[in-house]
Amino acid sequence: MTVRYLGKDKLNRLLKLIILFLTLAIGAECCAFDWPVSPEAVREAYFFGQSSDRATVAKFLGQYIRDPQPQDRSSFAGRIELHTPYQRVVERSSESTANYSAQQAQIDYAAQSDIVGVRVFVYLPAGGPAPSDIFSDSRGHILDRRENFWREFQFRITQEHVIEPKKILGQPLYSRRGRGLSGAQVDLELDASEISSGELMIQVMSPDHRIVTAHFDLDRLK
Repeated sequence: MTVRYLGKDKLNRLLKLIILFLTLAIGAECCAFDWPVSPEAVREAYFFGQSSDRATVAKFLGQYIRDPQPQDRSSFAGRIELHTPYQRVVERSSESTANYSAQQAQIDYAAQSDIVGVRVFVYLPAGGPAPSDIFSDSRGHILDRRENFWREFQFRITQEHVIEPKKILGQPLYSRRGRGLSGAQVDLELDASEISSGELMIQVMSPDHRIVTAHFDLDRLK
């Protein structure tokens, strides 16, 4: 009987394939929010994001997105996203080049390990700004004085209690068709230690007191 020995490179590739297979088989199905994320789970998330089965990865990431209303100019709120530490590893790995390593995934995770993120897209009502609202910056870019309109919205995040964001940042969104300011992307940072399994509710209230609500079941999401 002939015994064949695998070289180091072939052995590493085989181990990656085994880990990837196990991740695809059980990783995306056995979901429950758990923090902090263990080094083994970070590695699992990395290999899952690297999978060539893009449909399975997209399905997994899609669980962290809600579209409460059609995204048109008559809506005041569009997509609402939840970014857990585990989800971010999968997302970053899936979007990264072939040079992205498991070691770098661990470093990137550590940089935001204590943050659960919420991203909300809010929109201006139909109708363009008055001419007095428009100005140009030092580079000649046409901007809009209402870029901070999103500050008039209220954001409420609850489980069994209200979770106050550590930080709220907003950036304006301009129409690709040259129609000026269309909305804003608002990012809220939450302390991961305040989040637990169970339902997480995100509410967005417009200045005229309309409310959009999104629910995320953290018994089913990592």
